[in-house]
Amino acid sequence: MKDAGYEHAHSSPIKTPQQLAVVLVLAFAIPAIGIVLLTQYIVSKQQVDPATLAPDAVAARIQPVARVELADAAAGPRPLRSGEEVYKQVCSACHAQGVAGAAKIGDKAAWAPHIKEGLAALVKNAISGVQTAKGVMPPRGGDATLADWEVAAAVVYMTNQAGANFKEPPKPAAPSVPAAAAAPAATPPAQVAAAAPAAVPANPELLLQKFGCLACHAVDKKVIGPSYKEVAAKYAGDKSALDALAKKVKAGGQGVWGQIPMAPNPQVPDADLQAMVKYILAQK
Repeated sequence: MKDAGYEHAHSSPIKTPQQLAVVLVLAFAIPAIGIVLLTQYIVSKQQVDPATLAPDAVAARIQPVARVELADAAAGPRPLRSGEEVYKQVCSACHAQGVAGAAKIGDKAAWAPHIKEGLAALVKNAISGVQTAKGVMPPRGGDATLADWEVAAAVVYMTNQAGANFKEPPKPAAPSVPAAAAAPAATPPAQVAAAAPAAVPANPELLLQKFGCLACHAVDKKVIGPSYKEVAAKYAGDKSALDALAKKVKAGGQGVWGQIPMAPNPQVPDADLQAMVKYILAQK
C-alpha cells in the first residue's frame, strides 16, 4: 500500500490541463514584457527643455567662479593744458573780441586796472567768477573741467600779453595711480554686472550752471543775452530749432540776438547740449 502522506507531499499544484497552459503562457510572457520595458527605458529619448540649451544658459552653468579679462588700462588724469592752449580753447570766446565786457587780449588800457589787482586776485576771480555792471566772468571761463593751475596759467598768459610780468605758478605733479587700481583683482561676472551703475539722465539746469550759461542768461529775465523764455518764444513751433540751436551753441558765432561768446565747444557732449537746448525751448 502507498503511504497517503508521501503521496500528498509529492502532489503537483497543477491539477488540470488549463492550469498548465496558463503557467506556460505566464512563464514566457512575464520575462518578455520585462525585456521590452527595459529596452524602451534604455533607448527612449529623454525630454529636454530647449531653454536649458541656450548659449547663455550653458555659459552660466559652466562658468568658473572667477575670470580675468584683459582690457585697456583705465585712462589716467588728462594732461594739464598750457595757458595759451586754455586761452585758445576757452577764454578766447570772450577775450578775443572783448565780448560781454571782457578785456580784449593785448589791450593794455583795458587790462591795466586788472593787472593792478595782482595775480592772486585775478586767479581767484577767474576761478569763482565775477559779475559786475560792466560784464560777467563765468567761473573758470565757463569750462568747469579746468583745473586751478590751468586757470592761473591762462590768466598769466593773457595779462602778460597786455604788459604784465607775472610768473606762471609751478605746475603740479600728475597724481600717481594706486597699485590696486592698476591691477584689480578678478571679480565674479555676477558681481561685475551688479556693480555696473545705471545711466542717470543729465539734469539740464545743472548743466546750464556747470558750463557757465547762467552767467549771461536767466530763465525769465535778460542778463547779457536773452532770457530762456525769450528764446523759447522766438522759436515756438519751429521743429528744426532743437538741432539748429544746439549746433549754434556748439560752434559759437553770430546769433539772432548777437554774438554767442560762451560756446561750450568740443568738451561738451552732444547729448548734454541737446538736453540744455530742449530745456530752454520748453520754457513758457
